Parts: sequence; C-alpha cells; structure tokens
Amino acid sequence: MLFLAVTLGFFVENQREHFVEHRREKQYVRSFLGDLKSDLVQLDSLVKQRIKRKKDIDSLSAILSTSDPDIYAKQIYYFSRPLTIAYQFFRNERTIHQLKNGGNLRLIRKEDVSDAIMLYDHHVRWTDLVANREQEYILEYVKKIEELFDTRVFNKMRTQAFAFKMPEDEEVHLLKKDVMTIQLFLNKIHFLSSVNDYHLMVYQHLRNLAEQAKQVIEEKYSIK
Repeated sequence: MLFLAVTLGFFVENQREHFVEHRREKQYVRSFLGDLKSDLVQLDSLVKQRIKRKKDIDSLSAILSTSDPDIYAKQIYYFSRPLTIAYQFFRNERTIHQLKNGGNLRLIRKEDVSDAIMLYDHHVRWTDLVANREQEYILEYVKKIEELFDTRVFNKMRTQAFAFKMPEDEEVHLLKKDVMTIQLFLNKIHFLSSVNDYHLMVYQHLRNLAEQAKQVIEEKYSIK
C-alpha cells in the first residue's frame, strides 16, 4: 500500500508539473507571437522607408552629376538632409530574453516552432552589425554636409514631425560647387546607398522569416 501511495503521489506530481509546463509553453508562444506581429508592422514600415531612400539617393546622385548642380540646389538640400537619419529596427525582445536567459526554450516542445524562433533570432542580430556600419558612414557623410550646405536653410526645412520639406526661399545655393568637392560628396553617398541596399535586403529577409515563424506558431498551436 505504501508503495502504491508513493507511486501514485509521484505520478500526480509529475502530471501537475507537466500541466504547469504546458501552460507556460502556451503563454510563451502567445507572447512571442505578439512580439512577432509587432515586429512585422515595424519591418513593413522600414522596408517602405528604405525603398524611398533608395529612390531619393538615386535622384540626388543624378542631380549632383550634372554640369551645374547649384541649379538644382533646392532639390539637393531636400534629398540630402534626411540621409543623416538612420532607420533602424528595434525588435520586441521581452519574450526571447525570457526564453533564452531563463532556460525556458526547452518548454517549446514542437521542434519546428523552436527552430523558427531561433532562426529568426539569429538573423535579427545581423541588423545590429549593419546598423553600426551605417552609423559610421553617416558620420563621414555629415562632415561633407557641413562643407557644402548652409544650415540656415536646413533649419527652415524642418517640420513639426521632424521631417523636412523642400526649401521655399528663392535664393538657395551650395556653399561649394567645385568638381572635387562634389565628387567627394558623391563618394560618401555611394557608401550610404550600398548600406541602404543591404539594409533593405536584410529587412525583407527578416520580414519573411518573421512571417514564416508566425504561420508555424499559429498552425501548430491553433492560435491567432
């Protein structure tokens, strides 16, 4: 009888732990799914911003390559100023930190779900490396901005939403317009263009991984 009681007690306790862990698994999965949905909204916005930046950079490079860029000074001011802003991805990390740092990833029993979570997490970390490289390029770019542009014009271009409008003054000019200065500025723009293209590729790939992880979780756990 004592043996049966001990065995039954052990079985009941094991079932209780199993129930608690299963409930925690569902909680973590729901929480991570919420983070993914929020990330997807941000990534959609970032992809659009990066596509627009690509078009702006192409327009700016074309204008600067004309025989007399100062003729298009207003457009040059308009396209140049926003390039000092870095559109970075800031993921929602609340759940992934709990899963990784607390050793709770083991609670995710469905292997394809845990694989999707870790694959997404691995690629998210690439965005930090790309962002650091872009910050270096922007700092170099700003030095050339200071040589070529009148900041008083930039001040008038600012809007309340920390965006920039086309200069309205009739007389808008570059501080310098010699061929060498313009070419060095174009060189800086080239590197900003390259890192923007890479950012766009990374964000699009990351968005695909987030969408795949979302679909796997919704399918395997029957949640939305």
